[in-house]
Amino acid sequence: MKTFLFTCLTFFVSFTVSAQEAVNFKLNPEIGKPIQMNMLMKTDIDGPQSVIMDMKMKMETLPAKKENENFIFENVIKAIKADIDAGMMTVSYNSEEESTDETARMLGEQFSKIIDQKISSVVSEKGKTIDLDLPASFAAQGFDASSFSNMSPSFPENAVTPGESWEGTSQVPENPLFSTIKMTSTFLEENQEGYVIHIDGKMLQDSGEEIGTMVGHYTLDKQTHFTKASSVKTTVTVQGSTIISEVEVVAE
Repeated sequence: MKTFLFTCLTFFVSFTVSAQEAVNFKLNPEIGKPIQMNMLMKTDIDGPQSVIMDMKMKMETLPAKKENENFIFENVIKAIKADIDAGMMTVSYNSEEESTDETARMLGEQFSKIIDQKISSVVSEKGKTIDLDLPASFAAQGFDASSFSNMSPSFPENAVTPGESWEGTSQVPENPLFSTIKMTSTFLEENQEGYVIHIDGKMLQDSGEEIGTMVGHYTLDKQTHFTKASSVKTTVTVQGSTIISEVEVVAE
């Protein structure tokens, strides 16, 4: 009887596992169809000069064309709302409203240099950012390429089922703090919203020393495998300061 029960249990487990359909993740957005996205960036700098900044951005992402196995994306920031607390100074700014405060107007002059500016990126079918052209005006406002190169997780070469993980390494161009991200990604589940992928990474300097961590998740559209929603938190410690950044993206 015990042998029979064990056989039945083994069969049930095997059937359940095999019933989970393997997914071969590949980006397949509709070329020429703009995607409206909302990005929320929360930055907390804990150090000699502490700063808390909440920034909301309305973005438009256009899959402009496909060349071989790579997609050309054009990203444009349409509007910005920011709240900054730097201890002795606090300021709020909304690009869709007229500023009455002098500090907010000065901030608006700076942000106006990045609104409607195009950020071009080349992303492979497997979600790897191959190239990213970030205008100099963004660097002047404290943005770096990593802020816009994590719109999609990297996918494995083979099909995977829920529970399976894969490793990946990516180079981060023009970042003064770290140059490499080593990532472990896991296909968590398929639900009504889409496919959920969890990421857990380490951020490394040129010397190989770990300087920070990255953790988060992506929910992907079941048809295009493009990001419907994501939440990624990075923590970096440098020169006595800890920088915690949380970026959430939701596609409309």
